[in-house]
Amino acid sequence: MHCGQLIAEQNPTKLERSVRIGQNIFLDTNLSEPRGQGCISCHRPEHAFADPRPASSGAVQTRKGNRNSPSLMYAALVPPFAFDEFFTPDGEEVYAYEGGLFWDGRSRDIFEQVQQPFYDSNEMNLKDESQLAARIRTSAYAKEFRDWIGDSRWKNDKELAYHSYLALVDFLQSPMFRPFDAKIDDFLDGQPNALNEIESRGLALYTGKANCSGCHPLNSNHWEQPLLSDFGYDNLGVPSVGTADPGLGNHTGNPGEVGQFRSPSLRNVALTAPYMHNGSIKSLREVVDFYNTRDTNRKRWTKTDFPKTVNRDDLGDLKLSDSEIDEIVAFLHCFTDRNLKQINKKSVFPEAPPGTPTSESKKLFFPVWTHRLHPCYQGSTIFPEDKTE
Repeated sequence: MHCGQLIAEQNPTKLERSVRIGQNIFLDTNLSEPRGQGCISCHRPEHAFADPRPASSGAVQTRKGNRNSPSLMYAALVPPFAFDEFFTPDGEEVYAYEGGLFWDGRSRDIFEQVQQPFYDSNEMNLKDESQLAARIRTSAYAKEFRDWIGDSRWKNDKELAYHSYLALVDFLQSPMFRPFDAKIDDFLDGQPNALNEIESRGLALYTGKANCSGCHPLNSNHWEQPLLSDFGYDNLGVPSVGTADPGLGNHTGNPGEVGQFRSPSLRNVALTAPYMHNGSIKSLREVVDFYNTRDTNRKRWTKTDFPKTVNRDDLGDLKLSDSEIDEIVAFLHCFTDRNLKQINKKSVFPEAPPGTPTSESKKLFFPVWTHRLHPCYQGSTIFPEDKTE
C-alpha cells in the first residue's frame, strides 16, 4: 500500500508521530469486522475525501448506510454543534442550531466524529474499544504506536482507543486537509483577474440573484479564510431515497427540525458528487437546477420525505436561465483546491501547498474540545512528561 509522506522520518515531534499514526489508522482496512474496510474506503482522496457512491457499503456486505459520506477536507475546522443566536437581514433575533459533524450534527466536534464509524454496524462494525485495541496491537504500525504512547497506555484498551481517536484528529487537522489554494482564494486575496468572464458572472449570480451566499458565504466567519458554509440546518426538500431520514430532528426531538441537514462547505464541491445527504442528485449542474426549479417542475423532482418542514422561502423558483446555471456551475469549480488536482499514482494523499500554516501554529484555533470529557483525558493532549517540549 502506497502512503503519502506526510512528515519527516528523522526525529519527529510528538504531534508528527500522532499524525503518522492517524494516517496509518486511516489507511488500515483491518480495523473492521469482518476485515476489509477502513476510513479510506468511504473517503477517497481523489474525491476530496468523500465517497462517489450515493451511500457507502459497510464491512458487512449486506449492510450499507442511508447517507452519502461527506468530504473530510476542512472537516476539522467545522464549528462545534451549538444552539446559537442570529440576526436576520431585517434585524430579527432568531435561535437555531449550527455546526457539528455528520449531516445531522450528532457529533459535537471532530473528536466525537472519528469514533462512531468504528462501532456503527453499517460501517466498520466493531463491537467495542477492546476489539479496536486488539486489532491495533496486531497492526503493521503497532511498534511505532507503542513507542509513541508508552507501555502502560498501550496495554490499556481504553487508553489505546482514546489515543487512536486523538491521532485521527491530528491527522485530519494536518495542513493537506486545509490548503485554501483554490482559484476563489486567489480572488479573495486580491487578485481580480483570478476569475475569467464566465466565472465572474457566476460570482455575481452566487451573491445576487441565486443567493447561494446566504448559506455559503464568501466572508470569513468560523476560520480566518471562508469555509463556504454557515453550517446551519435546513430541509431543502431533496428527492426521497429509501427510508425517510429525519436528520437533525431525530436527536433534537423538535418536530420543526425533522428533515433538516447541515449545510456543507462548498470547498471542492465539484469533486464530491453525488450530492445531498442521501446522494439523490448526480451532478453539480443538476443541484443548481434543483434549487432553481424544485417548485416549478414537480414532474422532475419527485416526492420528498418531510414536506411540512421544507424551506419554501429561499429556493425552489430562482428564475435562472440555462446560461446562468452554467455560469454558477463554472464559478463553483473555482472552489477546487489545486493540491487535490495534483494527486498522483505515487501518493495516496495530496501535498500541502508551501506556506500552509502548521498545526502547531493553529493549535488554539481548532474547534475541538470533547476529548476533555473522555475518562482518559489527563489535562492536555500532549503527555504529562512532554509538557516541557
